Amino acid sequence: MASVDDFWLFKGLAEDPYGLLPLNNLSSKSQATTTKFVERIGGYQWYLADDEPTILIPGMPREYQFFRGGRLNQDAGVLIYDVNHLKLNDGSLDPVILAARHCVQKRKKEINFDEYDFVTDAVNLQKLFAFAQEAGEGLFRIDCERVGKTVFLSRIEASDLMEIGHVTFDQGLKHKASKPRSKHCTGPYFQLVSYQFGQFKMLVRYEVDMADYNAGKVGEFDKEVDSLPERKKFAENQKLNFVEFGDVSKAVPLQLLTTYPDGAGFPFFTWAQLFFTAADQEVVGFFKGNDFGKPSFYALTDVSKMMKPLPYVVLSKVHDALLKIRMFLIRNSPYFRCGLIWKGKAHLEIYEKLPEAESPLSQGVRDFLATQCKEPIEDGPIAEAPEPEPEPEPQPEPEKPKEEPPKAEPKKKTTKTTTTTTAEKAAGSAAKSTPAKKAAPKK
Repeated sequence: MASVDDFWLFKGLAEDPYGLLPLNNLSSKSQATTTKFVERIGGYQWYLADDEPTILIPGMPREYQFFRGGRLNQDAGVLIYDVNHLKLNDGSLDPVILAARHCVQKRKKEINFDEYDFVTDAVNLQKLFAFAQEAGEGLFRIDCERVGKTVFLSRIEASDLMEIGHVTFDQGLKHKASKPRSKHCTGPYFQLVSYQFGQFKMLVRYEVDMADYNAGKVGEFDKEVDSLPERKKFAENQKLNFVEFGDVSKAVPLQLLTTYPDGAGFPFFTWAQLFFTAADQEVVGFFKGNDFGKPSFYALTDVSKMMKPLPYVVLSKVHDALLKIRMFLIRNSPYFRCGLIWKGKAHLEIYEKLPEAESPLSQGVRDFLATQCKEPIEDGPIAEAPEPEPEPEPQPEPEKPKEEPPKAEPKKKTTKTTTTTTAEKAAGSAAKSTPAKKAAPKK
């Protein structure tokens, strides 16, 4: 039985597992070792001064400024951990769809979401990476559903707010080493990036900590205003306001940030962060006590040079987990939804999601997506998915030593089509994903 503390893991899910996705069933032989055709689709920024959910499009991430090092106070208090779900319990992925469409249309183009195999937060991919890496003990949940052939993975956390309970200086360093570009652009900024990972085209959202405008040869922001332009509403979600404000050049390097004890090695969880976000740099502040030196900057290639071996086998398993998750959903009803739960074991548990449970897509956005995202053709290659393994029943003990007992049939669910899938928790990322640990994944 789950403890009271684990209740969030099962909220809105059926009582019994639908099946399992064992780690040892994941292939380690795919060629999914890089991200290709990386493109910044757009971005948005939460404007927290409004009571109603409001985003700035495109907004502007904080601007990196030189920090020579010094003494910082340890982070304390309560942190907004998942602002998208905090602001939009029903429709936490709506800003991805609506902001991406808006940004592309501003460039006189159109975006077709049917071209994407997955729409997800990068943190979900980091959690699957940690699971495939067998990275210690952990706990996570990722919810899955589809519109047509496009699969939506939504982030589920214990709480949208997190009380900082471990030694970290991330927030302190972020505010020392960066500044807002505008008095209106102080909220969390999210980048939307498109890339190819193996056979999948991905649309990924991640939170940017800061950006090096100087390196991108972008001067001071000269379009500051005393008050923001009028709030507008999206037709698909009337609860979400947006304001056209901000400017981000694609030439500006986007940066993630973390802090790490000096002398404790290197924070290799940054490799998965950089890989799945396609961010340009990780800014790492090493500390002794409360003292920091000048932050160091690492691109993915820099971190790769320090890692031996490179985690190509792990990436292959992540790719195969995504394949099995997608096949499972496509072979089920379009209305079937599920939650993937990892409890630190060598498998993911799959639970059916109840019809009344909240969705990462509001009804209006889902209806819009349905005009683009078409159901798969049954006889096409997508239908050729391997049969997943149902959760096995315990085998009966033989009554007589010399008699061979009958083999127990695995449990069958006649009302459901097929599937089993596994996922795992964010390894080094886990510090930032679990309130009590330092290894959770980057937002």
